Amino acid sequence: MFEVGSHVIYRAEGVCVIVDIREESFGAIGEKNKYYILSPIGDEKSTVFVPVDNEKLCSMIRRLLSADEIMELAASLREERIEWIPDSRGRNLRYKEIFALGDRRDIMVLANTILSIMREGRSSDKRLTGTDENALRRAKRMLYDEFSATTDIRTEDDVFRLLEGELVLSSKQKYM
Repeated sequence: MFEVGSHVIYRAEGVCVIVDIREESFGAIGEKNKYYILSPIGDEKSTVFVPVDNEKLCSMIRRLLSADEIMELAASLREERIEWIPDSRGRNLRYKEIFALGDRRDIMVLANTILSIMREGRSSDKRLTGTDENALRRAKRMLYDEFSATTDIRTEDDVFRLLEGELVLSSKQKYM
């Protein structure tokens, strides 16, 4: 269970602060349920309610990683790839699924996959599709938003350097 004041990552919402844990009634019956009340750091006007008793949704609330944990995760996933779907519409659907869940591990593997295809394309004069470029941009932004909350990562492009093993991170205490 998370505590009020904790900084967490939640799905595609990004870094959030748990501002409250309280009972709310959203149904017509008036039944009250307990909710985590999240405020996304990037959109403080937004509020996200996550039912405490919903295992699936609560499993998407994750603590922020330290610099060492991020480095270790990046190194362990460096060679992993998602299955390449030849049809760009099919790939786009897969990308949307990955982003909707907001799992940093899957997003890193997606970015590694597209970066790998991009490198192969450079040697064979192939270009990424707009779908792939947009997915890579979104992955980079999501990873940067999360990792910059606890590390000294400076730019979104540093995410690529991290994934390729060219960057060493150190922790900062902003949300730890």
